[in-house]
Amino acid sequence: MRSQEALTVVLSVRLLVILFLFTALLPPAMGSAQPQGMVLIPAGEFLMGSPSDSGGLPDESPQRKIYLGNFFIDRYEVTNEAYALFVTATHHRIPENTNPASTLWEPQGPMAGTEHHPVVNVSWTDADTYCRWAGKRLPTEAEWEKSARGTDGRRYPWGNDWAVDRANSASYWAGRTIHFESRADWDAFWVRGEGARLAKEKGLNGEVLTMPVGSFPMALSPYGLSDMAGNAAEWVQDWYNPNDFKSAPLTNPTGPERGAIKSMRGGSWLKPIISLRTSDRDWGTMDSRPSGTGFRCAKDAY
Repeated sequence: MRSQEALTVVLSVRLLVILFLFTALLPPAMGSAQPQGMVLIPAGEFLMGSPSDSGGLPDESPQRKIYLGNFFIDRYEVTNEAYALFVTATHHRIPENTNPASTLWEPQGPMAGTEHHPVVNVSWTDADTYCRWAGKRLPTEAEWEKSARGTDGRRYPWGNDWAVDRANSASYWAGRTIHFESRADWDAFWVRGEGARLAKEKGLNGEVLTMPVGSFPMALSPYGLSDMAGNAAEWVQDWYNPNDFKSAPLTNPTGPERGAIKSMRGGSWLKPIISLRTSDRDWGTMDSRPSGTGFRCAKDAY
């Protein structure tokens, strides 16, 4: 009996050692090392795109169920303040519009009062370089869309009904004509796209422009992300192809292998309602630096 008891003890000890080693080799529990300022988007399926009969645009069809693994994404758009740290550390060029009059930075840094606004006038290459410097990457189109709409296919981050007071958009500013002193100013903003120039000239006291990130707390996405509609449109990782949804993989799609233009999502303070839907797709050349386009970063989760 004693030898049998001893054998049992030995086997029990060995089993405990095996369990310990197995546990030690496992990755840390998901979320235990969640990066500061980021949100975990859990693995699973979601509805990407729009049905052809829903009023969506042709490049959003067909709507499909897409599976994505876990990933992290920034809760807020990258701000001027954060981007200034990057510029200081790397001597990267400051954000500049192709029209100097619409550049929203001074040579020494962001315009006073815009530190917590999303950075704009950055190209896709600028955004990609920042995310890599920060130890992150740009999100894919699929990751961005899931982060914005959740798993129930909602039209806007907060639900299916438009609400003018939940996004910094052209619609939000349309009724605030007091800020336009003349018909010439109105035409400059709405027709010629010179809103950034006007705002810079008039100052930031309520004028048309970006707003501090998180200004619409009632408009959070299902995962708690801010400004997934409006404020700044956002560069994403993928090459843009209007027909990509017809043949892209159903698991962790990363977009076409090559292309000439890059995708962006979310609409901006310059855009109408149709551009602020979670499924809306936009694009730009890699070196363009629009007044309405910024970005947020993502990161793999293991």
